[in-house]
Amino acid sequence: MSVKTGVRTIALDRRICIVGEDRIDIRPSPGAVILPLMAIVVSIVCFVVIGLTINVLPLAALAVLLIPNVFIFPLAAMGLVYSLVGAHVIFDRRKGSATFQQGWIGLGLGTRELAPFEKIDHIALEETTLGEVESPWLAPVDMRIWDVVLVKTSQKRLSIGMVMIPAEPGLAQEGLARARQAAGAIAALVGKPLRDGVGD
Repeated sequence: MSVKTGVRTIALDRRICIVGEDRIDIRPSPGAVILPLMAIVVSIVCFVVIGLTINVLPLAALAVLLIPNVFIFPLAAMGLVYSLVGAHVIFDRRKGSATFQQGWIGLGLGTRELAPFEKIDHIALEETTLGEVESPWLAPVDMRIWDVVLVKTSQKRLSIGMVMIPAEPGLAQEGLARARQAAGAIAALVGKPLRDGVGD
């Protein structure tokens, strides 16, 4: 977590929670730019190769280079825009609502679900486990997950973000602390109770 000009940043799993005075954004983590940026670079290289070898390569080879990139480049560009300026969830005190944005293809800009603060019953912090996760490089790791959930008055549940971390004492406590900070900040902003169903 960092503090900068009154804004706190809390790391979640593949997302960050940016806490301001009147607004909280759940956005893609900075590392989310890597994959779309790599795809854009590969596409540009393929287009350059096509331009330089259009009179040399056979038509089948040119098609292999061109056709996948016609689809990959725009999708990667949209993914890059989303990772830079898009958001997953926005809590805005001035507007009095929580906005769940569309996903990757929608650039995280269009509204998928709108939850006015008066329609929010509470914010929940819940724990689950994946059990032992297999890895080809490491021994099986027991993973713990804390999910921050918005519960509407209709009892509809919307996941805001999670913290996933190996269940080692030091790491687990730090992960739980981050999940509690994010859940507490959201509950305070929307003015609703936090139901923390997680034991220490």
